Amino acid sequence: MMKRGRLVEVAVATFLVAVLLTGCALQDQPQGENLRTFSSIDEAYTAVDGILGCESDPPGEPIVPMGDGVPLTAAQKLCFENVQLDLYPDQNALRESYQLLSDSNQGKINFVYGKNWMVVEFSGLASGRPSTWDTERLAKELNGEYASVGT
Repeated sequence: MMKRGRLVEVAVATFLVAVLLTGCALQDQPQGENLRTFSSIDEAYTAVDGILGCESDPPGEPIVPMGDGVPLTAAQKLCFENVQLDLYPDQNALRESYQLLSDSNQGKINFVYGKNWMVVEFSGLASGRPSTWDTERLAKELNGEYASVGT
């Protein structure tokens, strides 16, 4: 199990670096005038946990999206081994992270996002199987948007 988690981390890190080096064209990015904002990672985690029922201590570490060699996130927390919550310092960092995910050629990535947060599922990269969590419900209950990107 730890080996699979490590492989996911390596695969995602590789695609993040590749995307930064290729300078891919921009796709649609989150606009979200009325999307929800969280003031802390703990507030966001409590909301997500109330809907998804996160594991108390999931294995692994969150995958850190990088922009110009620095982390784009202000804070991160795992909900499940392949589902993480990212909190962003501003909408520019969120948009840049969204773009990195959109430009992925590693497989489908599902996520729900708000003004300064994103819940990302990397299960498709880890197993190649479709998502098993209710992303539409999560998006609706958190006043967020759902997206599925990558190929």
